[in-house]
Amino acid sequence: MTFENIIYLIVLILWLLAAIQGLRAFGGAIRSYRYMSRMADPSRDLLSESGEFNYHPKAAVILPCCGVDEKLEQTVQALARQNYPDLEVIFTFESNDDPAYAAIGAWMKDLFHDGDSEAPSVCGTGCGTGVSPVNSPARRRCHTCRRVVAGLADRRSQKIHNLLAAVEEVSKDRKVLAFLDSDAVPGKDWLGHLVAPLRDETVGAATGYRWYGATGGLAAGVRCAWNAAAVSLMDDEKQNFCWGGATAIRRETFRSLGVARYWDRALSDDLQLTRAVRDAGLRIHFVPQALVSSSDGTTLWGFWSFARRQMIISRICAPAMWWSNLILVCNFVTGGTAVAALFFVAAMGWSGGKTAMIAALFGWLFVLSLAAGIALARQLALRKVLHPPDLTWRDFCWDVAGTVVFSGLLHLNLFAASLTSRRIIWRNTEYELVSADETRVVRRLDSNGR
Repeated sequence: MTFENIIYLIVLILWLLAAIQGLRAFGGAIRSYRYMSRMADPSRDLLSESGEFNYHPKAAVILPCCGVDEKLEQTVQALARQNYPDLEVIFTFESNDDPAYAAIGAWMKDLFHDGDSEAPSVCGTGCGTGVSPVNSPARRRCHTCRRVVAGLADRRSQKIHNLLAAVEEVSKDRKVLAFLDSDAVPGKDWLGHLVAPLRDETVGAATGYRWYGATGGLAAGVRCAWNAAAVSLMDDEKQNFCWGGATAIRRETFRSLGVARYWDRALSDDLQLTRAVRDAGLRIHFVPQALVSSSDGTTLWGFWSFARRQMIISRICAPAMWWSNLILVCNFVTGGTAVAALFFVAAMGWSGGKTAMIAALFGWLFVLSLAAGIALARQLALRKVLHPPDLTWRDFCWDVAGTVVFSGLLHLNLFAASLTSRRIIWRNTEYELVSADETRVVRRLDSNGR
């Protein structure tokens, strides 16, 4: 066998591996499309004739805050509008010096009639304590909200510290705990859809996910393309995970699984919650209607810092998932690159003939077609549950073009960048991830990041 034939054989093997993986991923994207279509079917028996969710145990939504995010006010308004009959909202902070503490206090006064700055409340028809001006209630509902100050974290992430403080303050009659990120703006039926799967005792937690819109320039488009890949995996209960920005769990399950113990010295709330649910042999149910669109502004450096931080957290807190994804990305990128390189070498006349050039071209186009098909199926699936302005044609273009052109290489660079450190800076605090179960608070930075 000549050296040239050996090269052809290596390229063929790499291409076959990439093609097999691409076909599996395309099959997963089709599965995801069918799942979202089924979940979005209006004939599903979720709502009563009055428009309320049939399953609606008393719930508490916990929203950890750090600074005034770009769309924080819209998030607070969205919580006030939730189509849920009995809801307690707890905003939790590191300290009352946080600018978000005062801002939310002011918004609470405006959004929740007859409330004060510390523990305002709103009740719909039948409760007798006032009416929310943003949600003139045609249905019975009772929403209360308050603020909790957690203090400084010394052995875990500040977010987890805030969450644990809020959990302790949840009213005793609450049956469900839900968690929402401060930069996420949920739809009015977000909580009802998120809580609905918890009726099934085999479901340990129900989760949504984020969708980063591409509106806002180059950096937003790159972020959209990078984030999109995970959406197609969320319906697969063997691979999915709890996303901390939109997760619900029965309060009794939270207690029996010992989630507070998993969180005690940890950095990642969602990956540790995922681990607790998996260790108990329970399911994580993905709720497409709990997808939360986010279009806050970013820069290329801001995106890179955020994405690298997420990859470092994944490497330390979920190493099996990190290594699995690295292998898959390497496989697909290497196979596609190998046939592309062979095509150009043959086309330039440096090696191989016309047959090699045509075969390599068809192999390359096949890999690119699979990548485009995966993104196209994902966009069609997303359109079952998200609509403009949450999902636009700009998102479609960035998802498809990004998946075909640069997403694989971007992921590879982020994987490489996440290999070199265990330290991250998150919300003006530097942490060292000793392990999934141990976090060291290194230092706190000022508002200028120093």
